[in-house]
Amino acid sequence: MKKYNPLVSVVIPTFNVEKYIEDTVSSVLNQSYNNFEIIVVDDSSNDRTVEIVKELSGSDRRIKYFQIAHAGRPSVPRNFGIRKSAGELIAFLDGDDLWTKNKLKDQVASIENNSACAFVYSMSVTTGASLFSSYYEVLPLLHKAVRSFDDLIIKGNSITCSSVLVKKTFLEKVNGFDEDPLLAVDDYDLWIRLSKTGSIGFISKIHVYYRVHPAQFSSDWETKQKRLNYLSSKRNIPIPKYKYFRNKGIVFRILRNLLHFFTFLAVKFLPISYKNS
Repeated sequence: MKKYNPLVSVVIPTFNVEKYIEDTVSSVLNQSYNNFEIIVVDDSSNDRTVEIVKELSGSDRRIKYFQIAHAGRPSVPRNFGIRKSAGELIAFLDGDDLWTKNKLKDQVASIENNSACAFVYSMSVTTGASLFSSYYEVLPLLHKAVRSFDDLIIKGNSITCSSVLVKKTFLEKVNGFDEDPLLAVDDYDLWIRLSKTGSIGFISKIHVYYRVHPAQFSSDWETKQKRLNYLSSKRNIPIPKYKYFRNKGIVFRILRNLLHFFTFLAVKFLPISYKNS
């Protein structure tokens, strides 16, 4: 029987990530699953990102580099990368995030022989934030893991984009990311639309270290609620109000972060197996 070994296209949108992009690309090159191509789509960076990626692509033909006119939102370079991809499966990776060694291997195995599965995702943990930071978290907490359209609406979005592996045929069915400049939650929107076309797979392993920068967050609940309201109106979906817990005081933060930390320890060191498609 022929081994399931599909080509995975890894789409990496970049903008001014000179400090991180080499480590990000290296985390793909070091994967235990090696049938992949890397498509870096740069959103007109003005630092050394372009130079670094070109150097990397010169030493490995699996790395393909493109630059587009500045769009200012990741949905545009991601869609560009999808159009340039040759893979049966598409993986997303932000230009400052990192993968663990078996990320693709575990996810390809999970999606194998499951024709109904649209995409599979894994767990993520922050890097660059201390245990006591309001930005420290593990996503998703196990009770918040989603496996269906209803879960996405009721539990909200705790899927890190860099943790997703999706079938290209399903992406084409929904026309990829919505590039609406007012839609600031385009990843959540995509998971919702994909969930209507197929099932969702979840692997309870930490496969992604995602880097946080305070400047990239709109940490006030009003902004987050406005974004969800826009998505709710655009898709005519009754999304519940956003529950804002991140900055409820130091005692609450410690308790919250300890929950996330113990979840990290549990899935990393205990024999928990949560693999649904």
